[in-house]
Amino acid sequence: MSVQNPVCTVVVSARDRFSPTEGCLDNLLAVTPEPVDLILVLGGAPEPFRAKLQSKYASRVRFIFEDRFLNCAEARNLGLRAAKTKLAACLDNDVYPRAGWLAPLLRCQEETGAGLVVPLMLENERNIHTAGSRLFITHKGGKPFAAKVLPFYKHEVHEGTNLKREPSDYGEMHCQLVDAKAALELGVLDERVQEGEELDSGLSWKKGGRSIWFEPESIVVYDFPLRLRDPMDIPIFKWRWNIRNLIPGYRVMHAKWGMDMTEVGDFKYFLMRVNGLLGVLPRVWPTRTALAVDDALGRLARLTAVPGRAWSHLRAWSVGYYDWVEALEDPRPPSARIAAEIRGAFFPGGGPV
Repeated sequence: MSVQNPVCTVVVSARDRFSPTEGCLDNLLAVTPEPVDLILVLGGAPEPFRAKLQSKYASRVRFIFEDRFLNCAEARNLGLRAAKTKLAACLDNDVYPRAGWLAPLLRCQEETGAGLVVPLMLENERNIHTAGSRLFITHKGGKPFAAKVLPFYKHEVHEGTNLKREPSDYGEMHCQLVDAKAALELGVLDERVQEGEELDSGLSWKKGGRSIWFEPESIVVYDFPLRLRDPMDIPIFKWRWNIRNLIPGYRVMHAKWGMDMTEVGDFKYFLMRVNGLLGVLPRVWPTRTALAVDDALGRLARLTAVPGRAWSHLRAWSVGYYDWVEALEDPRPPSARIAAEIRGAFFPGGGPV
């Protein structure tokens, strides 16, 4: 594919599923009248799916395929290194920009000289996911903890808002316009970090002397899955959210910035909720039938509160929850913590030790 005088490069990569890719590309092509060089970066996608994408978009998309799964930083760095323009808009494949999304981002970057610009992000047709981002730091026992703050989270958007362009502490990874060369030179996408990269990236931009801006005239919709539907997505989703895989990156960030990024220990609960989108059965038997059975069991569990404490502990162990706690919070072995929780359930006042 060859585009004459592209205004920027658009790099699309998989967040945690492959199935949204076609919808994302179709939407981008429909709502982006500006001449752009569109690059798709996918790691570990099944060969039949790759062939389908190449056949459908051969004349409009440049493809970078890798045989292994890629985290966000790895995929975007590949796209940025392939970019031939000064600026690059990096999107996850579950993000759907609205008409007129690109021009405000380009204008904001030109007028502010920002290294990074982010749009207003919705998580459905009306509700805000975040309008810019803030970094909150507190101390506990003399130890600094960093936490993400998503302004106007869940507020509804109708016919416009009073939101104004303003500086941001960092940018959610879902959609970002970046100075491509600077991003590579400053190393703002650390490939050792698989989750929490938005904080690491924001701190790296600021350390490099580049500003980050929020531009509300640009709007995108982030499609957070409520349940997995396509068996093609199971392997990458398992890998992407396996809590054990995330521990090394958090250790890297703690060492780089001298702060604990676990949000005073609360982030593991978010990770457990995300892992709850995929049950045990399809993890073992990755088929459409297993997904359907898992969905039915999930509905039954919500109605009857079936899983219980023992099932919750088993699921937590299977996705690496206890490895996270032991590595980053509490060095006691999982058996000791589980026993303490059980004692607490039966003897709220303390009981035997």
